[in-house]
Amino acid sequence: MDATTERNAFREDLLSGKTAIVTGASRGIGAAIAQRLCEAGANVVLCSRSAEAVTQIAETLQEKGYTTLATAADISQKADVEGLIKKTIAQFSQIDILVNNAGITRDMLLMRLKDEDWDAVLQTNLTGTMYCTRAVLRPMIRQKSGRIINISSVVGLVGNAGQANYAAAKAGIIGFTKATAKEVGTRGITVNAIAPGFITTDMTAQISEDNQKQLLELIPLREFGHPEDVADAACFLASDAARYITGQILQVDGGMVM
Repeated sequence: MDATTERNAFREDLLSGKTAIVTGASRGIGAAIAQRLCEAGANVVLCSRSAEAVTQIAETLQEKGYTTLATAADISQKADVEGLIKKTIAQFSQIDILVNNAGITRDMLLMRLKDEDWDAVLQTNLTGTMYCTRAVLRPMIRQKSGRIINISSVVGLVGNAGQANYAAAKAGIIGFTKATAKEVGTRGITVNAIAPGFITTDMTAQISEDNQKQLLELIPLREFGHPEDVADAACFLASDAARYITGQILQVDGGMVM
């Protein structure tokens, strides 16, 4: 039995009987998180604005024997979020885990940033996170348990030129995480955030080779992370192993920000 098999075997009943929602699950970090939660035994609802893309991921997981539900929803729209929650409850009767991963970028230096690009990033990345979190609180409070995991970014901790809108949204998620954790802790619900560093995805693949080399010099481990690294952290925070952890920001960045 190799290391990967051992790891998956250890996890296969970690989240057995749990139902999870993962937003932005059609690719990259979101798809990796959805797969890890499936491997841990959870029923997983995959959400994305692209019905075709998220359905393809969900069907691939179903072919492996996992229980999934694909749902097209734009989490920046309150009505879409309400529909997502209703579909999940109708299918699985409960919501135990919410992973707020969906996000967009509209990068530009602040002096040239258009109002609509500021609004779009804040509406999806921050307000969308709020919509989803608020919507799952009632069912989680009724069952007196829940795990909410928000995907922030190291950019929300240290900023980044050309990403004032993205940094503001991701920093807002950190404050939102801590405030919500204090509100719902007595109800058996934990709320934490993960702040990834440079993770190899379709989005980061657009960065030039020279800039990638410069970024590597900032990372003590001298390598970029993979979506599975973030997925492992999410799986841990979703499990009972993290029952006494709330209001925390877990950096998955190879030591990039200390």
